Amino acid sequence: MSSLREALVRTVYQVGWRVGSRVPAPVQRVIMNAGARLATWQNGPHLRQLRHNLTVAAGAPATDALVRDAVSSYLRNLIEMLALPGWGPAEIRRRVTTSAEQPLRTAYQTQGAVVALPHSGNWDLAGAWACLTGMPVTTVAERLADSEFNAFTNFRRRLGMEVLANTDPAVIAKLGSAINDGRLVCLVADRDLTGSGVPVRWGDTMITMPAGPAMVARRTGAALVPAVCQFTTAGMKIIFGPPVQPRPGRTGLVEMTQQVADFFAARIAERPADWHMMQPFFERRRVEPRKPHTHDGARGVASTGEGTVAP
Repeated sequence: MSSLREALVRTVYQVGWRVGSRVPAPVQRVIMNAGARLATWQNGPHLRQLRHNLTVAAGAPATDALVRDAVSSYLRNLIEMLALPGWGPAEIRRRVTTSAEQPLRTAYQTQGAVVALPHSGNWDLAGAWACLTGMPVTTVAERLADSEFNAFTNFRRRLGMEVLANTDPAVIAKLGSAINDGRLVCLVADRDLTGSGVPVRWGDTMITMPAGPAMVARRTGAALVPAVCQFTTAGMKIIFGPPVQPRPGRTGLVEMTQQVADFFAARIAERPADWHMMQPFFERRRVEPRKPHTHDGARGVASTGEGTVAP
C-alpha cells in the first residue's frame, strides 16, 4: 500500500472514530438504506458473492430484499464500529443483551474460556461488552498494511482488548498465557484464510474452518464456547452455545470444530442478513486440507480475526 493511501486510510478512520458517535440515528438509517439499495443495484462481485453465501446459508435463493438487508446490516456494523469509541460504558451495556450467558461466566471463572464467533453482527461491540462486564478480552487480528492494522489495534485497545497479530509465530502460546492471566480469548473463526483449517460440514456443504479455537481450548483446558451476534432494533444480542467438550487427536479437533460450525450454521440460518460474508466461503474445497500445525505457531489459529471491516 502506498504511503499516500496509508495516510488516507488512517485519516478516514481517525475522523470516523471522532465523529461517529455524533451522527444522528435518522442519518445513520438513511446511509444504511441508501447504501444497501445502491450496492444491490450495482450488483458488483462482492454483492454476487454475498448473494451466493446467503443462498447457501439460508437454504433458499437469496432475494433482493435479503441482500439489501444484509448490506444494510454490514453498513450498520461499520457505522457502529466507528461510533463505538464515543459510547460510554452505560451505552454499551444498554445495547447488548445475551442468551445462555451463565455457562460462559461459570467457565470463565473456573477453567477459562475461548469464545469462537463468525462475522455476524458487531463483534467489536461484543468484545467491548465483555471487557466492561469483567471479562477482559484477548483477540487475534489479521496482519494487514501497517495503517489499517495499527488503526484497528489502537481502536480495540482503547476498548480494553489485547490484540495479537495472526502472523506472530508465538500467537498460540500467547493466547494460552492470556487465559492463564484471567483473560477471555475471543476469536472470529468462520473463515479459513490460510487454507490450513480442518474439514467440516456447514449444513450439506463441505468447507474448512480454523481449528485455532479448539486447539487453544484443548491446550489450556479452557472451555470452547461458540457464540453468534445478531442485531436487534435497540442494539445487539449475543447468543452463546453450549460449551464444546474437548476431544483428543486430530479427529478431536475436527469434531470440536464441527460442533462450532453446527452452531454457527443454525444461528445464521435463522438470521442470515447479519452474516457479513462477502468473500468466497462455500466454494468447493479439498476434502483433506493440510494438517493444521499444532506447535506454537500462527498457522493453527488460521483466520482467527479480521483486522478490517472492509470486504
